[in-house]
Amino acid sequence: MSQTIYIQKQRYQLDAADLIQSGGEGTVFGLGNTAVKLYHHPTPAHQEKLRHWFAQRWQLPPDLLAPCVPVHNKNGQIIGLQMPRLPASSLPLKQLSLPNFWQQHALTTQQIVPLLQRLHQTLNRLHQLQIVVGDLNETNIFFTPPAQGASQSFWIDVDSYQFGHFPCPVAMPAFLDPTLYHVTDFGERPYFTPLTDWYAFTVLLVKSLLQIHPYGGVHRQHKSLQARATAGVSILANDVTLPPRARHPETLSDDLLHYLHTTFDKAERRPFPLQLLQQYAQNLQTCPHCQLAYPRSRRGCPACSHPTPVSVLPSAVAKMLLQVDGFIEAVFVQPNGRLLIIYRQGEQYRLVRAGIGGVLKETVLFSGSVGYRFGAFTRPDGHDFLVVNPPHQPQLLVLDIHGSQPQQVMLLETALFRETAVFATTPNHLYRISGGWIMRGAVRHSSYLEDAISTAHRAQTQLFGSPFSNSVAGYHRIFAEHRFFTISPNGTEQQLATTTPPGAYITQAAIAFAPNQVGVVQQLVENGRSQTQVQAFNHQGQWQQSWDFGEDGWETAVNQFAILNQSRSQPLLPSDWVHTHPAGWLIQQPQQLHFIPRAS
Repeated sequence: MSQTIYIQKQRYQLDAADLIQSGGEGTVFGLGNTAVKLYHHPTPAHQEKLRHWFAQRWQLPPDLLAPCVPVHNKNGQIIGLQMPRLPASSLPLKQLSLPNFWQQHALTTQQIVPLLQRLHQTLNRLHQLQIVVGDLNETNIFFTPPAQGASQSFWIDVDSYQFGHFPCPVAMPAFLDPTLYHVTDFGERPYFTPLTDWYAFTVLLVKSLLQIHPYGGVHRQHKSLQARATAGVSILANDVTLPPRARHPETLSDDLLHYLHTTFDKAERRPFPLQLLQQYAQNLQTCPHCQLAYPRSRRGCPACSHPTPVSVLPSAVAKMLLQVDGFIEAVFVQPNGRLLIIYRQGEQYRLVRAGIGGVLKETVLFSGSVGYRFGAFTRPDGHDFLVVNPPHQPQLLVLDIHGSQPQQVMLLETALFRETAVFATTPNHLYRISGGWIMRGAVRHSSYLEDAISTAHRAQTQLFGSPFSNSVAGYHRIFAEHRFFTISPNGTEQQLATTTPPGAYITQAAIAFAPNQVGVVQQLVENGRSQTQVQAFNHQGQWQQSWDFGEDGWETAVNQFAILNQSRSQPLLPSDWVHTHPAGWLIQQPQQLHFIPRAS
């Protein structure tokens, strides 16, 4: 399947392997170092809006990945647009609402505030040009995590912005100003204003700095986000219970808190004052105990003064196996019950061997930046191997880690999916994609051997390995369609018949495993509203049950699928990763690994 397009009278061919993302309004393909968006159903309104855009002589902010030229079909009709392509290293701003992401990248508030200032300057410049974003949210602004230099930002979906008499036709409810809750069709006419943009910017700021929505947490009377917003009951209200993962509001300055109070509790609207961020950045100090940044005007660290336990696991039940000064990147349970743990301290990656009794041995692996990915498998005789994948690279380094020092066995390459290497490990195998085939590899004696077990779609197949058996699962993404499958240890392929609500589209998908189930996890967007859906199947591919999570349910669904059916007395944070062990459960947190024995 392919599609012919014309850009500046030059002919191009697009196929499924070029697909970057399929959304509600259109499909985005890669074309060299650019991207092409094709509308699902090009309308005269699309064409007129693009013609108006290209007729302007705007000096746009450099962060905008804006439409450059129109895309035509063979009849000369405008069916889409060409624009700059997102860098492979960029991430959606939504990552900043995840505490784990901050810890993994060792981020500080002092690094993120300049990014928010940059976003403020871009938004202000757009308003000066009489352009309103409208659907401003954390998934259509991307950034590069600060490493040696400052973060860069990238604004996408620019063709949906509101300008002239052309409306922004979409809105994400979590970022929508409550003054517009009554609107049922945003494509009818221009509804958004600079003030609704500043409202959305402020929501984004709160989620980025406090890891919670301004109307997040729990309130006894007003249950939903929209009910809270309508009633003006924000996280600043005394009778709102905040989740453990959220930062205390007092990590913000008094001036910022006052602005939040007037915006979310009093429903006042005014442009966000840039000086609030400037003054906040100039008066931050870092707690020597928990490393949290907070204003110098505070008598003490808000996190330490209002302690929220890092682990909500009862110490009488949970045993701490490991605590690191760094970030735990991966945990693997070997067939014999022993543990392989990879953690990073600064730029040094280390391998820890452990059992449920504690640490047995620790070895330095290598030095590298954030973003390495790992897999592990063993020979039937217990000889173990580690798979190392550098960030944004197709290489897979297979290391023999059975001896005192790691030894290289093989250097392989695999296909990429969304700029990320595709590979998976099971107890005894490494799976990768090569030459259009899903390859299954293992070490026999001293040789690495592979066989082809199924076909793959170029740049459109993703794989996930089961920790419980040598089964692998995955999906083929063919334009907007996702086809989920499992492959058993004997090579039998089974399709998983998933369902998607009419009108919804998938923005993210993954496979998770329990001892007797395979879970298909999908992040769905329907009518601008995002939610996580989980569908569970048995090993014969028969549907068994499903769960619906809210907008922020992705982490829980993926990390804790193995225990979704378990009744638990102890609550877990969404970021807690649960691993099944023959004797109980392992709870992986950013800096700690706990063991909970099974009830006798």
